[in-house]
Amino acid sequence: MAALVTQNFRIHNAKQFREMFLETELYGGTSVTDAQGLLNTNIYMFIGKSDAWSGSFSDVNVPNPATAANPSSDTTANTSYTHWKDMIAAKKVSSSDASHVITRHNWTEGRHYAMYDDTETMTNLLTERTGQTISTGTGVLYPMYTMNSNFNVYKCLHNNKNESSVPQPSTTEPTHVTTTAGAPAALADGYVWKYMYSISASDALKFVTSNYIPVKQIRDANALGNTATAGGLGSGGIKNDGSDQATIEYNTVDGALDIFDITEDGANYHFENNISIYNTGSTTTSLILSSPGLTSDDKYNNSSVYFTFGGTSYVRKVTDSTWDSGNSRMTLVVTPTLGSITLTGTLTANIAPYLQIIGDGHGQELVLTSNSLAANSVGGVTVISTGNSFTTSTLNVLQQGTGAGASAAVTPIIPPKGGHGYDAVSELGGYFIMVNTKLTQDESGKFTTTNDFRKIGLLADPNSDGTYAKYTGTTATQSKTFTYTANTAAIDGDITITQNDIGANGASAYVVDVNATSSTIRVIDVTNGANSSVGYDGMPGSFQCTTANVASSFAGATDAQALVRFGSGNNQNLKLVNVANGDMQIGSGDVIYIENRAPVARASDQTEDIKLIIEF
Repeated sequence: MAALVTQNFRIHNAKQFREMFLETELYGGTSVTDAQGLLNTNIYMFIGKSDAWSGSFSDVNVPNPATAANPSSDTTANTSYTHWKDMIAAKKVSSSDASHVITRHNWTEGRHYAMYDDTETMTNLLTERTGQTISTGTGVLYPMYTMNSNFNVYKCLHNNKNESSVPQPSTTEPTHVTTTAGAPAALADGYVWKYMYSISASDALKFVTSNYIPVKQIRDANALGNTATAGGLGSGGIKNDGSDQATIEYNTVDGALDIFDITEDGANYHFENNISIYNTGSTTTSLILSSPGLTSDDKYNNSSVYFTFGGTSYVRKVTDSTWDSGNSRMTLVVTPTLGSITLTGTLTANIAPYLQIIGDGHGQELVLTSNSLAANSVGGVTVISTGNSFTTSTLNVLQQGTGAGASAAVTPIIPPKGGHGYDAVSELGGYFIMVNTKLTQDESGKFTTTNDFRKIGLLADPNSDGTYAKYTGTTATQSKTFTYTANTAAIDGDITITQNDIGANGASAYVVDVNATSSTIRVIDVTNGANSSVGYDGMPGSFQCTTANVASSFAGATDAQALVRFGSGNNQNLKLVNVANGDMQIGSGDVIYIENRAPVARASDQTEDIKLIIEF
């Protein structure tokens, strides 16, 4: 059975992921609270693995988590527990820490950019493609959007391609910030760029990299009418943060036609500008022109006549034309009628071939303009009214009067759903999500600053240790904390400690860091020993400590049983007084993202700015 996972599927999944951080904000409202964290999906960015990569891997040859042969690959159910064993600490990802992003393409003079085309695949429109036909021969056609030097993002609606559909180079940087509906005027190089949005300084700091830039949709389609949406609501329940993008989204018109592709300019058409209108005698169904260029009956049939009166533009089709030689006037019968207007003052009209519009929308009014390079042919389309609701349309250029000649070919380009600028995420391919988390020093003691880490991941909806309730804290220490006494030597991180009294079958753990002042050790990769002695958590083979644990019915170990070996040759000892689990229940929630890296060293005055890119 044939099937296709569409681009929209990727966008939808990315939006759903992004929305996980916003459920309370979008749907909580004033009458719904979320004290238990049940609406939001709590996502935590965690770091792990202080010990070096093992086997054939090293800190230079880091294992790829997508490969089954690697020790931390995400291809078996068991690997989830490996990530938990490696986990050092975690920090909650807030809604402002995640954003849709798209690949970065700076505007560069001389590049050829693809233009939006409703018949072209989004993959082609959003991909840098080599071997394409361009004005200089064969070369690179860049994606249909760009970012200028002011961090404004634009979408190419027309790339000045010629009748042979060959794109021309972009030589004028787009800088306008037009927020009104419709296509802006072409620049000096013939390119038409739709201003989509500006990247704020705060978003640039968090989400702009050498390869990616942020993209978002201001309105929350699923939250329309919700009176508690953060950022304020505009008219009709549309979220409005006061940005240019919010105005652009609000002003878009669904199914408006404002960009056209002329592939044949035709021949033997008649164009006239600034013909005087004779007001006296003009009626609701006819218009009289004084001293027109053509002086025979029926010559203006199938023309369009365009004029402006009282601030309103009128475009009408001429169904019949009669020449009055005695007064040098041409009477044009027009449809639809002009209504109840009474023409006054000095007025002029333009004549062009009539452009017949066939489609499922309405309200469209267009006027053809002449080709300055080829007489009596079509050079462009002037939009008087964009209309709306078009999902399909065909344009026919009618031959005027009794003339004959090659027909022009004008194709309207149907905009995306909602119109250009309605949903920048969907229009520009925002199926990447960037998660940006900063680890500021030790995060109030939760994160180590004296050891490195090699693993970064995302954890969804973990529970608090020992419960079935969601963990909702801002940060979490996930390494176990050992309290000790009677150590025979100073102990440092990056060593393995082993329970002493059990012998070779004792529990073991890897030391992340040591606080000699408080006599505590934080450890990861805790492995129970192969023995039947019940430890602090009531499980056989686990660490023995002198402090009893009522919850697990552990009565406490003797001083001899609580000894732990460490140091060169395991010839140093300390006494384990207490064992405290990490803040989150091991194995709860879902590890949804893993990234292996070379070691990242930490320091007490250091802040890590971690940016994860997730592609859907």
